[in-house]
Amino acid sequence: MTETEYLQQTQTLFNAVMAHIEHDYPDLDTQSQGAIVEIENDDGQKIIINQQTPMQEVWLASRSGGYHFKWDGGAWVNTRDGADFWSYLQTAVAEINV
Repeated sequence: MTETEYLQQTQTLFNAVMAHIEHDYPDLDTQSQGAIVEIENDDGQKIIINQQTPMQEVWLASRSGGYHFKWDGGAWVNTRDGADFWSYLQTAVAEINV
């Protein structure tokens, strides 16, 4: 994948994450600043999603840990277990949306 394609895929993902959180979790705040999306609850707990352009990965940091995802041509998948990004995001949101 070219760097341009990578940046397009990450922007598409970030837009989808922002829309999903704003629609399904109105009590959580979302903020996008360049290559980073932050999701925060009222207690200040955060989920941080960011681009790692040199490795063409997306990283997700949450209470349960940090995870790396690569584009496989159809989805962002975890580099360790092949699981989909969205399953990890759902878990991370459940941890802070209490």
